[in-house]
Amino acid sequence: MDKKELRAQVQAKIEAALAEFAKGVSEKKFKKYIKKAAKIVADGLSVPSAKKAATPKKAKAAPKKAAPKKAAAKTAKKTTGQAKTK
Repeated sequence: MDKKELRAQVQAKIEAALAEFAKGVSEKKFKKYIKKAAKIVADGLSVPSAKKAATPKKAKAAPKKAAPKKAAAKTAKKTTGQAKTK
């Protein structure tokens, strides 16, 4: 049984069960609400297919570790501003 068949069966059962409530709303809105409810219920009832369950997902590769950065030991040179004398 595929997803569409399951949804159609659920929709028919909900529509039959709530037939007396259809009198309170327009037919178009009632059909729309029944369709939404059937979709939600059918998604909860559906069993994942065997094909999808049989194929395992590939494990993600571990992120490569970057080489440790060398601490650039820069010495700050202070320049002495000596006044030029003539």
